[in-house]
Amino acid sequence: MKSTLLKFIDSIKVNPKIITYDESSTKQALILPILQILGWNVFDVDEVTPEFVVENRKVDYALKNDNLSEVFIEVKNPKEDLDKHQDQLLDYSFRQGVELAVLTNGLTWWLYLPTQKGSWRERKFYTIDIYEQDSELISNIFIDILSKQNVLNRESIKNALSIYRGKRREKILTSTIPEAWNKIISEPDLLLIELFIEVVEKLCGYKPESEMITDFLTKNLDKLMVFPDFEIEKPPAKSPVNKNIHNHLYNPPDNRISQDELIPYIIALLYNLGGSAEKSKIDDEIYKIFKHQFSDPWYHELVSHGVERWKHNIAWAKERAIQYHKLIKPASESGRGIWELTEQGKEYYQKIRGKINI
Repeated sequence: MKSTLLKFIDSIKVNPKIITYDESSTKQALILPILQILGWNVFDVDEVTPEFVVENRKVDYALKNDNLSEVFIEVKNPKEDLDKHQDQLLDYSFRQGVELAVLTNGLTWWLYLPTQKGSWRERKFYTIDIYEQDSELISNIFIDILSKQNVLNRESIKNALSIYRGKRREKILTSTIPEAWNKIISEPDLLLIELFIEVVEKLCGYKPESEMITDFLTKNLDKLMVFPDFEIEKPPAKSPVNKNIHNHLYNPPDNRISQDELIPYIIALLYNLGGSAEKSKIDDEIYKIFKHQFSDPWYHELVSHGVERWKHNIAWAKERAIQYHKLIKPASESGRGIWELTEQGKEYYQKIRGKINI
């Protein structure tokens, strides 16, 4: 299997005509041959079902086992922007309880775990790029995730989950490390202060008072705090239908919204409210938008200073927008309790206009 797959992938890399294929040609020349090499009987419509009907719409292919759909595959032509098509495929997959989904134009393959936790972007656990990646790596991923044997014995799910969990762990740590750092420097404990004092003394021979250290941290807090980049993310689908058509547990998605993902909504609300608004107004409007997700008890746990987590996250999102992206004016300019867009914030809104609904 692997040697045949390697040869086929190498032939794709050197075929200049592929970029001119339409969707039908892509299916015939790329998708079906790969599935066949991976062990699927592409001539058996009960195993590889074309134009599989889902809620009056069609998915290009459903890979089946005992008449149950194990994998959905949606195919576009090589020039098509895949971003435009992922929501529909993933929504169908999620609602049908299909655990693996593929969106491809023949050259790029986006692999998803639709029923796992996180945003759609997080559930895209791997991207195969035939032009850019090594043929050996591509072959291994195809076999691990989409070979008939691994799909039927559920090794494909295990392999996919291993990749997905690794990426999710990395994302959580990447966003948490700056938050932990900010907490350390904004609420320094005795150990940190003593360490600071020790280093200062080693450098200059004089031992500073603890008050000097805390004063320094307080005065330079804005410079020391770190805020990661953010990306626009759509709110997860509300109340998805749970159709447990498999004989294993069906896990609904994690609807938790990161602080970074709140920023575009805060900016859009402020713009639509004339450029500025009271903090309480923004809190209320954000809660309305994410009411379904905020019903999770996790959001109502008391965190810093006895504030519920959902309010805490909105406040942190605002601070990120101020410190890191200069989208909102600091309180010293807008007034206490007032959130006001900067000119950069207004320009940013024009970029995201139409991409989010409020």
